[in-house]
Amino acid sequence: MAMIENCVTGSSGFIGSRLVKKLKGETKCIRHSAISYTNDSVNRFFFLSTYGNMAHHTNQMEIVRANVKDLLSVLWTSPLWTLYMSSSSVRLDVQTPYSRSKKAEEEILHALPEMKSCIVRPYSVTGVGEQKEHLIPTLIRSCMEGEEMTLDPYPVHDFIDVEDVVDAIIKLADDRVTGTFEFGNGIPYTNKEVQELVEHATGKRANVKFTTHLRPYDSSTWYLQQQPTNWYWQPKKFLSTSIEQMVEAYRNEKRDTGN
Repeated sequence: MAMIENCVTGSSGFIGSRLVKKLKGETKCIRHSAISYTNDSVNRFFFLSTYGNMAHHTNQMEIVRANVKDLLSVLWTSPLWTLYMSSSSVRLDVQTPYSRSKKAEEEILHALPEMKSCIVRPYSVTGVGEQKEHLIPTLIRSCMEGEEMTLDPYPVHDFIDVEDVVDAIIKLADDRVTGTFEFGNGIPYTNKEVQELVEHATGKRANVKFTTHLRPYDSSTWYLQQQPTNWYWQPKKFLSTSIEQMVEAYRNEKRDTGN
């Protein structure tokens, strides 16, 4: 059986689609979950498919299947190196079914030291093409179209551009690094500060209805505070740059569609 260089689950997603474009060598793309994975011999396996990180993802059995069971089925085929996309939410004091499923799979990987695996925990991944339900795309529509939105101004997040995340993944893969790594800029932004950045980039005010405590798991310390000393990588984009590029892409899309 021939060796496939790369296999990527979630290959049509926000991160996966960009990763596939930059990987070198033959790459097998699995759009959604690993259920459709066949027992090919794989050099590098990138497990990016996930379920449970959106408000409408409420099926708890599906959360466990997508984030735990699917990866277990991959591990039995013994890829030479595996990258698992976890979440920075595993560190929060208040856990959700999604973060618990991610933490469970991290523990399974730790229990299999003979498997050469790398766990990555991204913070808030943003950039052109981000899911429209997320904070920044919603703020852009609120500014540009007057769409009313509800905003809790106080929660803190650490935003990192999707292109930086992909560059970090490729560096880990090229060096066959093992261990656990967190992807972030290390700069905490409140939702109110993000709103102000979007308003500055658009030149318009958002149509915001303020509230508090929308999500019980939000934390004032949810940002990257320290990386392992053996991880020599730094993101290139600040949040303001990502937002400016997202606003430009939004304007171009509206112009191209005539809306």
